[in-house]
Amino acid sequence: MKNRLNQLFALHFFNDGFLASIILLLPFIKQSLHLSLTQIGILTSILSISGIILALPAGYFGHKIGAIKILSFAILLYSIGFITVGLSFSFFYLVMSFIIAAFGFGIFHPIAFSLVAKWSPLEKLGKAMGDFTAIGDIGRIAISSIVPFIIVAIGWNRTSIIYGIISLFSIFLIASLNKRGGQIETKKNDLKISYYQIIKNSKFIFALLITFFDNLASSALFIFIPFLFLQRNVNPSILGIFTSAFLIGNLIGKTTLGRLADKYTSAKIFIIAEFFMAVFIVLLTLSYSQFFIIIVSVILGALTAGTIPVRSTMITESTQHHKEYEKVFGIGSFVANIATSLAPIILGSVADKFGIVNAFYISAMFAIFAIIPAFFYKKMRLLFNSSIQ
Repeated sequence: MKNRLNQLFALHFFNDGFLASIILLLPFIKQSLHLSLTQIGILTSILSISGIILALPAGYFGHKIGAIKILSFAILLYSIGFITVGLSFSFFYLVMSFIIAAFGFGIFHPIAFSLVAKWSPLEKLGKAMGDFTAIGDIGRIAISSIVPFIIVAIGWNRTSIIYGIISLFSIFLIASLNKRGGQIETKKNDLKISYYQIIKNSKFIFALLITFFDNLASSALFIFIPFLFLQRNVNPSILGIFTSAFLIGNLIGKTTLGRLADKYTSAKIFIIAEFFMAVFIVLLTLSYSQFFIIIVSVILGALTAGTIPVRSTMITESTQHHKEYEKVFGIGSFVANIATSLAPIILGSVADKFGIVNAFYISAMFAIFAIIPAFFYKKMRLLFNSSIQ
């Protein structure tokens, strides 16, 4: 079981690294094909909305066909996407290529999370979710960091094709997972639980509300932190120090809070983390000392990212009686991606009308809102009949 999880973690490492890499191709593609920034925005949005559009279908087909088969299909799609991006010579072909790649990237996460839930013992689920999310960040940093050097050396076309070919080899890992997993992991679930029956579970609804408000509170902070610091007349040349501190905190939070959830219960850790998230968001707006800002950035990075494995654990706990994890994480990803898409729009609008500081106060308010369903989640007893009957 542990070996299968390690292989899945390796796939997540490469998946998130490749996703970050395809974004880094865009400046070079723009210059080469003389694209406008509007066209670049369209290509980026294709990747962004794929998580919303594909989350529910991914869960459905993962349940009907088998999670590992769908995971193989996802990797095949974004491998083809990379190769066709490298062969593209016009904006039209780039759009088609990005759509293919976006289908693969959009399918991957809900299916992969469902497998982590399925293959992890419940008492160690928080640790598994934390390590799984953290390894994706490491892949994003490690793989994408070398992309510009490769592009300068051989060009963006060849780089994209090479990345596509490399990602195709990931399918061999999938074949190994399939072989080791046996029929119990790859065949479709024998239980016939509809989406309506899943959503009837009140505890699962609270987990979804937790996910929604937590993402509203945290997902756009990294985008707006530099604007807050620039308003404070922070030297632009050292902005990278603060954003790096935030990212370091992300890794610390993902690997730490999940383990604490295993020890002290997920709801309790989430409530504490979300409360302090709100506190440190406010502290960040009041901070002028560069040293203090770095410390707050690390802590805030840990709290904003650390709640991801905790709330994923809560989603799993609330549905463990039927183990329809493909559908469950499809719904969860759908809700999370909607919140992630709304957050920068809401915060940007507030910042334009009322100032950047008030946008951060709105984020803190969303964090407090996330605590409310967490309290109800904590007090609820899992009712099997509410979802199964």
